[in-house]
Amino acid sequence: MRYPLTICLLILTALVSKAQTQTLAPDSALNTFKEQYPQEKVFVQTDKDVYISGETIWMKAWCALDGVPSFLSKILYVDLVDANGQVALKKMYQLDKLSSTGADFDVPESILTGTYSINAYTLWMLNFPEYIFRKNVFIYGQDYATKTSAKKPGKPSVSLHFFPEGGDLIAGVSNRIAFKATDKNGFPYNTKGFITDKNGKKVVELLTEHDGMGTAEFSAEEGNEYTANIPSPTDPKNNITYPLPKAKGEGIALRVENTNPNRLFVLLNRAEKGKYKFNNIKVIATFNHSVVFSKELDLDKGETAFTINKKNLPPGILHITLFDKNNLPISERITFIENYSFIQPSITIDHKDLTTKAKNQISFSIDSVEYSSFSCQITSYMPGDSMARFSENIASAFLVTSDLKGYIHNPGFYFKDKSAATLHALDLLLMTQGWRRFEWNKIQHKEFAALKYPVESAISFKGTVYKSDSKEKVTDGKVSFIIKGVDSTSILAEATVTDKGEFLLNDINYAKRAVVAYMGTNNKKEKYIVDVKLSPNYIDSLNSSLYTPTINLDTFKTNQQTALANYLNNQLNAFGESIRSKTLETVVVKAKRITPTDSLNAAYAGGPFLMGKGINPSDFKNYRTIWQMIQAAVPGVNVEGNPFDPTVTFSRYSGLGGTASSQNLGESSDGEISQTVLMETGGVAYFLNEVNVSKDVINTLTVDDIALIKVLKAEATALGASQGAIAIYTKQDVGASGAIYDKKYTKQKLLGYSISKEFYQPEYTFNPSLQETDNRFTLYWNANLIPAKDGKYRFLFYNNSTGTKAKLVIQGMDKSGQLIYKEQIIQ
Repeated sequence: MRYPLTICLLILTALVSKAQTQTLAPDSALNTFKEQYPQEKVFVQTDKDVYISGETIWMKAWCALDGVPSFLSKILYVDLVDANGQVALKKMYQLDKLSSTGADFDVPESILTGTYSINAYTLWMLNFPEYIFRKNVFIYGQDYATKTSAKKPGKPSVSLHFFPEGGDLIAGVSNRIAFKATDKNGFPYNTKGFITDKNGKKVVELLTEHDGMGTAEFSAEEGNEYTANIPSPTDPKNNITYPLPKAKGEGIALRVENTNPNRLFVLLNRAEKGKYKFNNIKVIATFNHSVVFSKELDLDKGETAFTINKKNLPPGILHITLFDKNNLPISERITFIENYSFIQPSITIDHKDLTTKAKNQISFSIDSVEYSSFSCQITSYMPGDSMARFSENIASAFLVTSDLKGYIHNPGFYFKDKSAATLHALDLLLMTQGWRRFEWNKIQHKEFAALKYPVESAISFKGTVYKSDSKEKVTDGKVSFIIKGVDSTSILAEATVTDKGEFLLNDINYAKRAVVAYMGTNNKKEKYIVDVKLSPNYIDSLNSSLYTPTINLDTFKTNQQTALANYLNNQLNAFGESIRSKTLETVVVKAKRITPTDSLNAAYAGGPFLMGKGINPSDFKNYRTIWQMIQAAVPGVNVEGNPFDPTVTFSRYSGLGGTASSQNLGESSDGEISQTVLMETGGVAYFLNEVNVSKDVINTLTVDDIALIKVLKAEATALGASQGAIAIYTKQDVGASGAIYDKKYTKQKLLGYSISKEFYQPEYTFNPSLQETDNRFTLYWNANLIPAKDGKYRFLFYNNSTGTKAKLVIQGMDKSGQLIYKEQIIQ
């Protein structure tokens, strides 16, 4: 009986092993991937792609999921990263209901000249970092003149890469192979040449068709070696060579013809060698990780071609994959479905005058759109300005480039029209650009990437609570927060500690930055000291980045005959003069002497707390309590009774019906905010670091804790305290706690949501001739234009000093994902 038991165990082990390594069917694997790994996409529009230090980068961002405004994330990060991975600028924005936001960067005067990458993403997108939004921009800094004079031209070089259609070069059958040539900076390089075999025999000619890309077709032989030959950029009489991928002896060459507007034609060429392995083939076509076409083929029966009807397919990238009978992928290809259309605004030029600094008025309407988010931009224009015309737009971003890797030159070109030539160029791009949102082999074996980043709906604070000077966690307690924003926003909140010693405070929203004070409490021993380890939020810890520029833009823009080039040359000339002539002149400044108390008031107080009487504790060193200081410094404040817990009244408010007793602080666990104004006996309100608290909290402080005291009489009405207020400001790392146990609030300055600023434009209505020369390139920018009561959008702009034409661009997305796009030249 021993052997049968052993056999059973072996069979069971084999079954378990097989289950663990079983290859999932493609559609099942794809459904799992789509459900667990939703793919957000971001597009950021900028007003231009070359800047000078001191300028503003104007931006508008949209976030989409499956072709509609994303419901997933509510926070967007935007950063500016140099070639060394150092984060020069960073901001965090709260996405609106249509998952969009305006944004801007003020480029520092001290920034160094070079290519930078504007990166934009949600935290969730960092789980798939190759597909965050990235845009290369060039910035001229004050070191530009020095850097240019010291610059030495590099030796020209060319890179040439080959991409067999379907993935592999298959021996014995006709193959179409795409290729892409780029220069040393990564820009397209147009060339011609030929392919030879290992004996030097010419096999086929090579000729780039669009932006360094082209195709060639030939039948490869197994064991043969093929080499591409193109003229050297430094010596055209001599060729430089590049090896082609080696041909496989068996397999299927996949070919897709996408020239018909109604259907795709797909052809399969199977090699004779080992053809029995590829008798039964399954074809799956997917869009946004959903199967939209499936077909099974028997190649032995001659089923080597089929069509895919494009009529009902959504616009964007279609992914076609061939699987063998074991569900293993053997060939794949991406192609584009051009079923896109734009909602085009109806534009009216209400007043046009393109003379120097003249005023222009424009209105437009967008029909059949209830909710939409779009931007409106006016730039100076010069005929033939192809670089500006073909830069990234909302269509190229969401329909193509967000699914591709690496630098894409002039992506807007592929959406200028739907002509055969344009669509062919787009097909070349898809054949030569990296595409790997997922790998079939991995998702079929459930080898999914580890999720390191969560979906964010609001700012949150999380961390762990430990017993003092111990690694032992507190499992029954709370963490109290006092959050003071720079805009005088104040939040009181508490987070409950879990049985794992962790806490999470959700749904906290504040703008710009805040001082966050926090203190942990052990419920069983409330006065015991506990250590709170607050995990850093992403925005606060972002100092370096892996997402550096994908290409070297250098200074090519200034050499082009465009409005932007003219603008840059004018600005750089003025910029250079400014640097050369910058001197410091003797300046006599007369000002009122600032007292130490004034300095403390400016450093600590904000908003209505700037008013009232300030008390500097350093002026009252001989007093033992806060109350003694107040009584000595401010006439009309009565302090009676226990010196450590007195009754405090303002004499001018005496007998006017103050609150009889203190109101209790409402609990605000898990981020609930308490907004009740507390007033003690006598009607006086108390504030600790501008947060309304009970007087009992103030009593826990010692004179050594205090940085500043403010007494507000009539001014207190602005705080909702009609009978006076006392505000106490503590020194760094001091909080309201029992001095006996030295419990203290820990403070950190943390970043909040950035607020997009308003675009400035000069007004030349009265006498433009008296103004200095206006060289602006961006004449108007609005990331959040509001319609009038009649539903129309209206705005005005002033021309610069040199332009005779202007270009208007309106782009965006409505709530259903329909794209809005319109370009118009104003002349």
